[in-house]
Amino acid sequence: MPPSPPDNPRVSRCARDPRWIAGAVALSFLGLILWDRSCSLNSERDSLLPSSSVNPSDSPPLASCPKFIQTAHLASTHEMCPLPASAFGVPVSAISPVNRLDHAPSRTGASIVDFFTGGGYYMPRTHCLLTSEGTSDWPWIIALLVLNAAVIVAYLRIFIFWMRSYFDERAEDRNQQLFDLAAIFLFCAICGYAMSMLMFVWPAYRLLAFFLLALNIFSWRFCTNLASFGKVFASKRLERQLREAVESRAVELERQVRNRTSEVNRLAEIARRTANGVVITDRKGRVEWINEGFTRICGYTIEDLRGKKPGDVLQGPNTNPMAIQRIGDAIRQGLPVTEEVVNYSKNGREYYIRIEIDPLRDERGEISGFMAIESDITEQHQHQEELKRHAEEMERLRNAAESANRAKTDFLANMSHEIRTPMTAILGYTELLAENSDPAGTTSAERIECIETIRRNGDHLLEIINDILDLSKIEAGMMTVEKIPTDLAYLVKDVESLMQFKATRKGINLRLNLVEPLPTIIHTDPVRLKQILVNLLGNAIKFTEHGEVSMKVHTDANTFPGLIVIDVVDTGIGMTPQQMSQLFGAFVQADTSTTRKFGGTGLGLRISKSLAQLLGGNITISSEPGKGSVFQLTISTGLAEAPHEVVTEVKPESSTKRLVKEELAVEIVKQLPLDGLNIALVEDGLDNQRLIAFHLRKAGADVAVFDNGKLALEAMTSDGTIQGSLKNVGLFDLIVTDMQMPEMDGYTLARSLRTKGFTHPIIALTAHAMEWDKKRCLDSGCDYYISKPVDRAALIDTCRNAVAASINTN
Repeated sequence: MPPSPPDNPRVSRCARDPRWIAGAVALSFLGLILWDRSCSLNSERDSLLPSSSVNPSDSPPLASCPKFIQTAHLASTHEMCPLPASAFGVPVSAISPVNRLDHAPSRTGASIVDFFTGGGYYMPRTHCLLTSEGTSDWPWIIALLVLNAAVIVAYLRIFIFWMRSYFDERAEDRNQQLFDLAAIFLFCAICGYAMSMLMFVWPAYRLLAFFLLALNIFSWRFCTNLASFGKVFASKRLERQLREAVESRAVELERQVRNRTSEVNRLAEIARRTANGVVITDRKGRVEWINEGFTRICGYTIEDLRGKKPGDVLQGPNTNPMAIQRIGDAIRQGLPVTEEVVNYSKNGREYYIRIEIDPLRDERGEISGFMAIESDITEQHQHQEELKRHAEEMERLRNAAESANRAKTDFLANMSHEIRTPMTAILGYTELLAENSDPAGTTSAERIECIETIRRNGDHLLEIINDILDLSKIEAGMMTVEKIPTDLAYLVKDVESLMQFKATRKGINLRLNLVEPLPTIIHTDPVRLKQILVNLLGNAIKFTEHGEVSMKVHTDANTFPGLIVIDVVDTGIGMTPQQMSQLFGAFVQADTSTTRKFGGTGLGLRISKSLAQLLGGNITISSEPGKGSVFQLTISTGLAEAPHEVVTEVKPESSTKRLVKEELAVEIVKQLPLDGLNIALVEDGLDNQRLIAFHLRKAGADVAVFDNGKLALEAMTSDGTIQGSLKNVGLFDLIVTDMQMPEMDGYTLARSLRTKGFTHPIIALTAHAMEWDKKRCLDSGCDYYISKPVDRAALIDTCRNAVAASINTN
């Protein structure tokens, strides 16, 4: 609402100053006195004049008078009470030619008539309108009319203004206004009626002219300000509206204050009773107020913290400094912030809180302080940490399960290879002997060699089956060992003699070192101990290309009391820490390439470690890549135990027995009719080389045998290297290759040949019989797939069909 304009001081003074009203009333009474004096003068003048001097004919004819004077005259001649002066605002009867009423007024109205007529005269005589020359004094009459009309209009405006102001004011403000309006009304009535009766009383009308002129001058200052009465009226109206609006707003604000007060009280009660901690600080972060929840959380009271910064008291060694820095940065910038931090209670207890800090602003929008709400999330954090640990444990178990599943899958694939490889030799040579039952078909030496091959591969297959059975017993916790008197020296020498042939064939020196003192007889399981030593020595020889392998048998009363210590040391390839950590896992070798290059099931060390634990000891390893490895076996002497006690394993662990393995894979290269075909046979297993080559040659093919893919590729390139180009694409009509070989496997060989432009058929021969193994062979560039053990008829048919398909395609 716009503000009310300021009151005009002059208007206010004219409107309310009693002196102005008193002056106007005094002038009115002065007019009355002049009127009374004029009546007296007229009476005296009439008494001095002779009756004959007043001739009616001297008066101007009635027809020469104005119309309204004629009307007034007619009314008076018919004994009618003439119109009062106030009817026209001027004393019309005064200018009538009639000098006197033909009849006197009634007695009841005598006193009133006498007051207005000056004792017998209703109006002054008409000759008072004449000048001394006997003519009408019209200039003065007109001047008096104008002045009188101006005074009446001016005071009527005042009356109207005050009436409007009166009705616009509030009821409680009208009493004072009513008094003012009554005074104004009296003043206007006197001036507008009584004074007008004096206009034509000679000589008073001339004095009245000066009186009215003085009255107009006297009222000029007041009347000139009537123009601003509208502004005053608007100001009053605005003031009233503003006052009403202020009062309405005050009522509304009072209601809002009551509501806000009630709300603040409720919020204060909520803040006091809430479990969360509430802290209010000043702009510098110093505590001004805390609730009971904050005290319950940290133990500090308002007396402990008033004027202090909470961080100076609540922080501790495990509080995250980065979170505190982010909170400080947000406070300095006047921004809200939410963080999770570690605080410390009054008694030193560590707890976790989620703190939400918001700036508090005053009515100007400036920051006046901060409010922090702290939620104790210690239990929630502990639950989250527990869930996190469980999730990590579940992830570890899942990874372990997936790893075990992959290991088992790899193990099954490797076992398929390990079993099918000797089976190929056994079945093949058996078939060969059956077909050559005629002594004239084969020599005695050839048949003896076939039988020896069958026996050797049968033994190998038996060892594999035994390893699988041992592992099954260990995993089921059903493996048992004997404790019988055993000649330790004799047992280790027997193992050394057994493994000496294998070491000598590889060109490795195998050395046994018995360090005294040693017990002659120990109580152990000689079969399982021999199995462990054969595995350890077999691995050492397998993974050593040159140098030596030694077996040291000794005791160490300080470090291993009551135990026999056997160290198997080699100068082989060594292992990384990561490989050593996986070495004793079930179905695991240090590297998958190890299986391809050296063979083995990956069960030997897992079984050996479990057996060592059942014999009261363990197997540990220390190794360094390129410098060899040391396997340390400890077993109990068993001297303090019953000689024939049987022990059942309670806690099975992983172990693997590594045996010498010859990997077989036969790949048949392309075929036209086998008679006259040049076939390359790439196979690292000697027995399988001879068997498959025998089948192919017997079918009429010329066979070139290579021990691995690298040798085959070098024989086919122009410069004798694997990087060279093929010297003759048609050198071989067909390639039969094993897929798992040392140096270069069949997958790499097939990809390399296809890259160099070899277009003849390639047949994959592998002991892996899984569906994905077949897909892998075909994806590497092979055209056909044959799994071990090899069936002679299937081999010949596949070769023939592959060559025929190649000829039709070309």
